[in-house]
Order: sequence, then C-alpha cells, then structure tokens
Amino acid sequence: MRASAAAAMVCLGVVARTPAARAQDWTTGGYDAQRSSWVRAEGKISAASLQKPGFQLLWKLKLDDESTAGLVTPPVLLSLVIGYRGFRALGFVGARSDHVVAIDTDLGRVEWERRLSPGAPSPGGSPACAREMTPNLARPTNAALPDLIGGAGRASRAGQPARGAVGDPGEGAVTLAQLEARRREAQRAAPVPPKSAGPRTSPHPFPILYALSSDGMLRALNVMNGADAEPPVPFLPPHADARGLIVVDDVAYVATTRGCGGAPDGVWSLDLGSKQVTKWRSSGGPAFISSPVIFAHQGRLLVAASSRDGRIRLLDSRHSSFIRMPLSSHTAATAADALASWADTDDTRWLVQAAVPSGAIVTWKVVHRDSMPTLQPGWVARDIPAPLAPAVVNGVIFAISRGARPASPAVLFALDGATGREMWNSGTTIPPVVRAGLSAGGSQVYVATGDGTLYAFGFPMEH
Repeated sequence: MRASAAAAMVCLGVVARTPAARAQDWTTGGYDAQRSSWVRAEGKISAASLQKPGFQLLWKLKLDDESTAGLVTPPVLLSLVIGYRGFRALGFVGARSDHVVAIDTDLGRVEWERRLSPGAPSPGGSPACAREMTPNLARPTNAALPDLIGGAGRASRAGQPARGAVGDPGEGAVTLAQLEARRREAQRAAPVPPKSAGPRTSPHPFPILYALSSDGMLRALNVMNGADAEPPVPFLPPHADARGLIVVDDVAYVATTRGCGGAPDGVWSLDLGSKQVTKWRSSGGPAFISSPVIFAHQGRLLVAASSRDGRIRLLDSRHSSFIRMPLSSHTAATAADALASWADTDDTRWLVQAAVPSGAIVTWKVVHRDSMPTLQPGWVARDIPAPLAPAVVNGVIFAISRGARPASPAVLFALDGATGREMWNSGTTIPPVVRAGLSAGGSQVYVATGDGTLYAFGFPMEH
C-alpha cells in the first residue's frame, strides 16, 4: 500500500476516543480497529498455561466445494450468539467464488454457507486479477483504544461507573458469558457515540456480518443463517481487489490495489446510513507493505507501519510525517501485513514483525528519546523459516512458518512474548502451504491455509 493509502487507513485509528474499551471478538483483519492483532482477554491461553501439556489441534475443516481450493480467510469471530439452536460460538470464513461459511468453532462443523453473487460475470483486464475472488468479511468493531494491562490501564479505569450485566441489543446477556472463560471475551464496554450525529440504531435483533462480494456490493448478513438482513449496497466497482474491510462507527472502509476492475488504488468508505461512497486515491511515495497499527504511548497516539525498505516507520499524532527508523541488521524486508502490537504487564509497548528472508520473528520496544518516540531492539526468534503475519494472545506470540523447503510442513509456533522462547509448535500437523493467515479468540487459535483448510488449536474442553 502506498504512503497516501496507508495514511488514509491511519485515519481509522486516529478517531479513537476515550474512555477506553475492552477488546472484543476478532471482528476484522488484524483483530480490531487499531489492527493490533492482539487478543487481550481472559481465557485459557497464556504464557503460564503453555508451560503445561494440553495445547493441541482441536479440529480441522476442509471445505467441500472444489472452487475453494485457495486461501480461506482467517475467521471473523462471534463468541456468543443465542438462536433457535441454543448457544453458539461462530467463526465466519470467506472462500473463493464469493463463498461465505459459518462454522461452529466449539465443534468444528459447518453451521451454514452462502454463495453471494453466483451470477456475477468474470472480470476482464489484468491476468493478475483473480477471477474467483474471496469476499472480505467483517463485524462492526469499536474505535476506542483498549485498556493497557498494567498500572496505566488500571488507573484509566478508576472512577468509571458500574455497568449492568445486560448486553447490548442483539448481543445477548453478558452474564451468560461468565459461565466459562471463553465466553467472557464477549464482554465489552459500551461504545462512545461520535461527536457527529452518531451511528444509527440497529433495526435488527441479531448481530450482523458484513460481506463485500466480487460484484462490489456490501451485504449485511444475519449471523444466524446467512440471509440478507438489508438490501445489498453498491460500494466498489465489480471485481476490484479489495483488502482489509473494516466497519467502524457505522462507516465501512476498504483498500483497493492492483487496479483490478478498473478501481484505482486507494481507500474507500461507505456511510451505512446515507449510503454515500467516498474514496482517497493513492499518489505515490514510499510503499508500505503492512497495515498500520495504532496505539497510545505516554500520552501520544502513535502509528507504526512496515515499509518496503525493511524499516518500521512511526507517525506521532503531534507531527505530520513518518519518523524513519534505522534499518535493522537482521532483516532486509518484512512480510506484508506482518506487524502486530501489544503491551505487557508493565505497560511496555512492543511491536513484532515477521522478517523475510532472514527467517525470524523480530520485536521492538517503543521508547522516548529527547521527547521523540523511537524503537529499541528487543528479542529475535531465529530459525522460523519464511514466517507469516503474527498474532498475540495474552502475551503469547503465535506465528506460522511456511517451512525451509517447498515440501516442508507449515508450523504454528507459540513464543513467550517477554523473551521469544519457543513454548510449543504444531510439528507436522499442517501440510506445506504457500499462504496462510491467523486469527484467535475463545481460547483458540485458527490457521487458515491456501488449500482451503481451517485448523483450530487450543485446550480441549468437554462438549
């Protein structure tokens, strides 16, 4: 993504407001509105729990449709939904040919599936543009910056009023989530209304899943059965190559690339109330190869992104340009979408990236020198061939390696976020893959691979 497009994506995080809100489900690419890839909630996964045996493959699911023999998207998650079939924890996966699949993540079975635009004509133009595109999926997410874990986070919560145990409309009762650790991730603070007219009141008594299909239509789907909850809304030109759909404060945003479908490279927004589409075109400059991550540090709002020259660049909200960091000695380039951010129990802010081609997971600490934010090298976990984008769960870093050779199995690694020490790996469970992606929640970690298979790892529970 070019500089101006990255800057437009940054706007999603700059509008974050206080008071802080607890993280919720993995609702979009990169987990939250800040693209942190950091799941911070009560659950079974922690550095302490992974010291003990028990973390393992829980299930894997191969989609039956032959047309899905390509990358399935890491699942968007909904920890608790109450329907006519009882309580469900659902994951929503996009696959080729506008295929959306809802999966019961407790049992690893298909709940429903939907083909969004079966009659859409094949795209013309560049052969680089896929003819059977994967739909972008997202649930509404909260723009508020999350609490930190340690003292700063606890201090920020002081003086906040008590909150009842009744969930938001369509979200179910929060007290039910307290029955077991994985359900507690559904709890969250009520979103703060924006300074503008504010988001419209949802007309639906059920949660919504948004899906952007290859015909350029944004669809609001009922999570219970995949049916249209509202009429589809035009968003992009048909067959545009869309990346990173996110829905914040009743506005949908997505980036386009490669000129597919005649859509110029840039960022697009759709106001879900007025149905008005706005776009910002990319205009050259140094290319960024990761989505930006946004976080607060020592009273400042910072944005970090990986650039094509191997550097991480920081943007301080008090300045108008990115701060160029020194080039690291152990990486010459970084993997696309491979930057994550988290804070430890001392409120130390960390960044983590997958380094290519050196084969390492590299971390940095955010520090201030001469009143300017900068990065201090942290630990490096070597010998992880061709690592892909990492995710962080309660201080545990999960990263998937494509293997040293084409025939090598893909391996999911769990690393201690404080030291980089390897605590667990999946061995030969996952066959060789070219592409893969991660998401996490409900005390489980999900690996979506390029052969159309979804893997769920976690600690077994009785059903």
